[in-house]
Amino acid sequence: MTRMLMLLRAVVGAGALASALAAGPAAAQPGEGLEGEWKARITVKSGRQFDAQLQLQAAGGTWRTLAQIPGDPCVGIPTPMQWRRVESGVYELHFQGSKALTGCRDNLITFQQLDAGTLRGRSDAGAEIVLTRR
Repeated sequence: MTRMLMLLRAVVGAGALASALAAGPAAAQPGEGLEGEWKARITVKSGRQFDAQLQLQAAGGTWRTLAQIPGDPCVGIPTPMQWRRVESGVYELHFQGSKALTGCRDNLITFQQLDAGTLRGRSDAGAEIVLTRR
């Protein structure tokens, strides 16, 4: 056993060292590639546009529309969300409005990756949503 391995074993313990060595390069691989800050442009059927912000972490994040709609308390509040990669270039984003405020709707929207910094999806209400990495 080399001097470095002996030192690591003494510091982290044999079990932790074995786990770390077994993980090897896989432990350093990047996530699915959506982590970070995104801006969104929402275009509703009438052609009116709204902006939103999206913060994504490993599998979740927060969505916030930068608009208020009188009579709809669900618009403009920070909304938790989850996301997952379905296949190469295809992602599902699950907007969890019901966790933000009782009575708000959840939405599951599939997004297609247009390029490394752009995704496009369509809500069940027909709104087009384009996400652009900041």
